[in-house]
Amino acid sequence: MRPFRAIGALLLFAVALAAQADYHFDASKKSDISDEDQQLAAEIAVFLKEYEAAYNNQDYRKVKSMWVADGNPIYMAEEVPFPLYGKSRIDNYFNPVPGRKILEGIDNRYSEVRAKYVAPNVAVATYRLDYDLKLVRMPAVGGWDRVMAVFVKGDDGWRLSAYTEAPMAPGTMIRKKMKDQPAETEEQKEAYKITRDTIRSLNEGAVSEGFDEFLEARKDQEPTH
Repeated sequence: MRPFRAIGALLLFAVALAAQADYHFDASKKSDISDEDQQLAAEIAVFLKEYEAAYNNQDYRKVKSMWVADGNPIYMAEEVPFPLYGKSRIDNYFNPVPGRKILEGIDNRYSEVRAKYVAPNVAVATYRLDYDLKLVRMPAVGGWDRVMAVFVKGDDGWRLSAYTEAPMAPGTMIRKKMKDQPAETEEQKEAYKITRDTIRSLNEGAVSEGFDEFLEARKDQEPTH
């Protein structure tokens, strides 16, 4: 591919990613949150403040005590390629190599809590997770994540039942990180370009076989609203 065509394709891809995000987000619109949901979110936020303190102190005994004691938790961490089901999996997640310290330190901060009841004493909440962490013998890293979790209220208050981290699409997240940390040197600019090219290539390579036929069969289809 000629250089100007490669640049054009890259720009088109970047524009498509930006448009995809912008279509679904309008900062001027306000969320419609009822008084009941606001009160619920405030209660979940209090729980998360306690959970945050326990997690940041690596007090995993306390962390696990804040889950529903039904033996069947669900935990989906962004760095693990499969969901974790059941108490033994959660125990292993928090203590992967018994007797060995994995983390030098972790600092989780929870914010932007939204919640709603899905049944009496059962709630679904979304919130933002900002974190800094350092693995043993590794440099410190920082980032953010979106979370959706299920909470159950018993005699001892709210407890977690299911938890999932929902990162943004790789292209969207990388674009935001690059915007927040602009390249300053030619070396950084080249590294950013290679990163964008790699993501584009991986996304294009992941298209399922037969998708062309899928599109062809729906070429005249219009969305309904």
